[in-house]
Amino acid sequence: SSSSLLSSPSSLSSASSTSAATTNPSHIVAPVLDFMTPDPIGDCEIKFDNKKKTIKVIATENIKPGSRVLFRPPAPGIPNEVFLTSHGYVPEINTNDFIVLKGITREAEWRELMTKVDAADPVATQKFQLLKIFHDDSYSVSAFTLPPRLLFALRILNLNPASPKQKVNFEDLKKLVQEDRCKYFSHANELKVAKSLYETADDLLSKYPTSLEEDAKLLREAPLDIDQRMAIEYRKSKKALLAQIKVRMEDFIESDGGGSSRKLPLEKFILKPVRLVDV
Repeated sequence: SSSSLLSSPSSLSSASSTSAATTNPSHIVAPVLDFMTPDPIGDCEIKFDNKKKTIKVIATENIKPGSRVLFRPPAPGIPNEVFLTSHGYVPEINTNDFIVLKGITREAEWRELMTKVDAADPVATQKFQLLKIFHDDSYSVSAFTLPPRLLFALRILNLNPASPKQKVNFEDLKKLVQEDRCKYFSHANELKVAKSLYETADDLLSKYPTSLEEDAKLLREAPLDIDQRMAIEYRKSKKALLAQIKVRMEDFIESDGGGSSRKLPLEKFILKPVRLVDV
């Protein structure tokens, strides 16, 4: 909330609020906390006690009467869903945010593989035998990290046996899959993986009814209540993440012209300095 809690005339040492839930809640209503403002150098911390069903606001330093009470937000490492549902706001920048992909690629690309399998294509059939266990999984993806399992699955999907560097024995691949290992094949293969990830992010962006720019305009100009604003801020954060993934894959593809980045695998390339999306 944009409102803030003013401390009482006496310095705040601690305050507690008891949840009415009889089991561990996934969401709680704590009116006092709702009026507090998150700040990385806040003067108090929030402690949850699931056993006693209590929430304590504990001052970490003396707070002057009449001043704002600021709480320190969650430690780095959590996505925007947790900030929104547990803390009531969406941070402007969160490098730990991610999107969840169901399956390894777009349905259109998977259907293309299945069409080749139905036509008894031997290479496609072997790929399917290796990839079917991957395609039932979900993957957390960001512009800064790629799950090794997803990366290896996309490398297998985009293998070109006609290329000497990508000609791999099926049994060797099967063993790598069973051991849950990730192998790099070639830069040409990596370019196809980057293109696949780019198209996946682009496809997900196209499913939203509004664009990133339209959401930014709504937040600047529309008369929104607090729930509408938080919903749009959350939606905008996911679009910004997808746009950032597109930029990272685009940068990798364009680096094919040469230079020190040319032969880096994707998992190392995305650790390089980022060209940020303007939102």
